Amino acid sequence: SVETLQDRSAGIVVQSLGGGGGNGGFVVEGALFGASVGIGGKGSGGGDGGDVFFRTANGGQQSIITRGTDSIGLVVQSVGGGGGNGGFVGTFGAIANLGIGGGGGAAGAGKVVDATYNGSVETFKERSAGIIVQSIGGGGGGNGGGVIGVGLGLTVGIGGSGAGGGAAGMVVYNSTTTNITTHGADSAGLIVQSIGGGGGNGGFSFNGAIAATIGIGGKGGAAGEAETVRATIGGGLIHTIGDRSTGIVAQSIGGGGGTGGGSAGLNLGLGIGIGGKGAGGGGGNTVDVINGAVVQTDGIQSHGIMAQSVGGGGGSGGFAVTVGGPSFSLGGNGSSGGGSQKVYVENTARIATDRDLSIGIFAQSVGGSGGDGGLAGAGGAFAAVAVGGQGGAGGAGGQVEVKNTANITTKGALAHGILAQSVGGGGGNGGSAGAVAVGIFGAAGVAIGGGGGDANLSDQVTVTHKGDIHVGGAGAKAILAQSVGGSGGNGGNAYSGAFSAGFYASAAVGVSVGGEGGDGGPGGKVTVRADGNIIADTDAVGSGGIVAQSIGGGGGNGGRAATMAGSVSNGVNVSLGVTVGGWGGDGGRSDLVIVDTGLSGGGSIVTKGYQAGGILAQSVAGSGGNGGDSWAAAGGYGVNVSVNATVSIGGGGGDGNVSDDVLVHNAMTVQT
Repeated sequence: SVETLQDRSAGIVVQSLGGGGGNGGFVVEGALFGASVGIGGKGSGGGDGGDVFFRTANGGQQSIITRGTDSIGLVVQSVGGGGGNGGFVGTFGAIANLGIGGGGGAAGAGKVVDATYNGSVETFKERSAGIIVQSIGGGGGGNGGGVIGVGLGLTVGIGGSGAGGGAAGMVVYNSTTTNITTHGADSAGLIVQSIGGGGGNGGFSFNGAIAATIGIGGKGGAAGEAETVRATIGGGLIHTIGDRSTGIVAQSIGGGGGTGGGSAGLNLGLGIGIGGKGAGGGGGNTVDVINGAVVQTDGIQSHGIMAQSVGGGGGSGGFAVTVGGPSFSLGGNGSSGGGSQKVYVENTARIATDRDLSIGIFAQSVGGSGGDGGLAGAGGAFAAVAVGGQGGAGGAGGQVEVKNTANITTKGALAHGILAQSVGGGGGNGGSAGAVAVGIFGAAGVAIGGGGGDANLSDQVTVTHKGDIHVGGAGAKAILAQSVGGSGGNGGNAYSGAFSAGFYASAAVGVSVGGEGGDGGPGGKVTVRADGNIIADTDAVGSGGIVAQSIGGGGGNGGRAATMAGSVSNGVNVSLGVTVGGWGGDGGRSDLVIVDTGLSGGGSIVTKGYQAGGILAQSVAGSGGNGGDSWAAAGGYGVNVSVNATVSIGGGGGDGNVSDDVLVHNAMTVQT
């Protein structure tokens, strides 16, 4: 037995921790009458953690008690080391400059973690979970090295690339008997997690010169993948008393992709700016929970069992802003979100939750969202062009399966008995673009919004329940099963302006094109099979019943386009404005929905409140996105000839999609 009395005093800690990589060195370089070149040092990689095993002796029973805050009962972890940051670069040269930021170092991986515990754990204060079993990949180099360059001639700056996050290892928890009691807030009973490390961000590039600037933001680093999570508990009691203290948490979470570095340039000559590309999110892996322990939670937002596979979000693209002479800016593209995989929960013991937002069994597989495209802005003499970055695609949601053969009781608002969801990742939004040009005799400003990323699909959701479910709060459903396709990203807006004055002749042209919306993702098949009594113990609004839905994701909206052009001359002036709104994305289709109630054992469904249906089964296809608005204005004055014209085309709406069949076979009595 182990007992600790003071704060920050865990009972048992078993860890393998990889070391962090060192940072690359910075460079400051100057040449008053020549050229200057600076290259930042590269960060070093982090070390891997090792495999970690913990065992209760065969036939033994352990006891752990902690009485202080931040005092976890048992911690078993493998953690990869974080990569080092790339070195910063600063340059000055009268003739030319070249600066390249150092790349970040790759992070180390977390390895396999395998724990077998039999016995009891009790913690008494806040932030003191009972048992934590984790494999965590190290975070990538926090940033690629940034670059600042200043000169009279050509100045070129390239931000360093962020490095990849570390992968996480498989995590396994086994127990014949687990008895856990936590008394404080933010103190879950059992946490079993595999968490991929986030990718490092790309370095920035800021440049100034009289002649010309070229700036390129660094690329983000790819995220680390998560691995399989398995928790098997034969029996016992898990009881949490404080708020935000779930009984059992099992999660496989991919890391988030690194963000692309931004670029900014100021010059009197030519200016080019390109935002760095975001990196892809890491995938979540399979999650299996087989539970035979009684679970009781007394606090707000304290679920009985929460099992999740979550794909990491894609990194957003870096911004690009260029001001001075003729200017071109291209926002970095966002990257794709990571996919998630199957979540399986099998429960054979009673579950009870007492407060709001405390679900009995919460099983979810969620694809990561795509990263947003980077903003682009250009302001220049004579010509300015800005193109927003493309949004990244969403990641696919995985299957979800719940088998429950025990009674579940919840009492709070939105405290569903069983919530099973597969959710496709939404597409990232396209980057907006703005361009303004001012010139003598002529000027042209062109802005093109980035397209929204396509969403991804959700997968099959299956719930098989036998037993009684009682719910007692507003909006709490006994069983809520959904497969929801992701929503398409919105297209980026585009705004431009062009203004010119000149002797004899002057022309100004403004063009703006809104980005297209991304398509919505398809919803998957949903099946609910239930036997027993499904009872609402309250007349609160929307309480009780069974809801089964397959929902296609909506298409993203097209981007708005607007421009203004103006010119004056003592001879001939021409002012032209052209705008095209972005097209909306198409909606995603929905799939088959099946509800079989009472076919094996009969039972009843009873609800007492307003808008509390007994069975709601729906297949709902996604709606198309709205087309983008379009607005243009042109005006001017020419003493001899004046031509002012506009052309505006609104974006078309996206198509709605088709839904599938809905089959309900009911042998329960239903009373509302």
